[in-house]
Amino acid sequence: MEQFKNNKKYQDTIRTAKELFWKYGIKRVTIEEICKEASVSKMTFYKFFKNKTELAKTILENLVQSSLLDFDKLIKSELPFPQKLERIFLMKIEGMNNFSMEFIRDIYTNPNLDLKEFMEQKKNESKDSIINFYKDAQNQGFIRNDVKIDFLLSYADQIVKMMENENLMAQYDKPQDFIIEAMNALFYGIVKKSDK
Repeated sequence: MEQFKNNKKYQDTIRTAKELFWKYGIKRVTIEEICKEASVSKMTFYKFFKNKTELAKTILENLVQSSLLDFDKLIKSELPFPQKLERIFLMKIEGMNNFSMEFIRDIYTNPNLDLKEFMEQKKNESKDSIINFYKDAQNQGFIRNDVKIDFLLSYADQIVKMMENENLMAQYDKPQDFIIEAMNALFYGIVKKSDK
């Protein structure tokens, strides 16, 4: 879709679909609704995208690329490690801002959309940067030496897997609330500290 990158109707379609997907999820939004809101014809839509799933993948690809650029900038910054970790944590939350639970469910639990595998692939592409960040932090003494990097990566994977559990996710108002709880459990544990 590189050839359409500077096309206003292409950008309007992406922007409109993103807003609708974030609010209502992917499955519930129709191509007709996207076209109407973006003021583009269905013919124009199909010139840009094969189907709604391809549009969703384009939006997610843009989101992932933007996040990777932000991550790269952050880890190369002069900020101390605790602040970097805090910012990474906030980036994760901000990345999910305005996502509806339907959107998350559509990605991770709707096999008809074929987006779970797509997101797994994108996650694997960014894995080396994250591993290097953790290893560097460990070498500098910011992460305990006995903590396995694979544990941190596996924990992050489990957070995503847990989002497939509809009963669990129903207990949170927003996906961000779940992410905060999962990250707090990793960093601070679940046992209340004694006042002694």
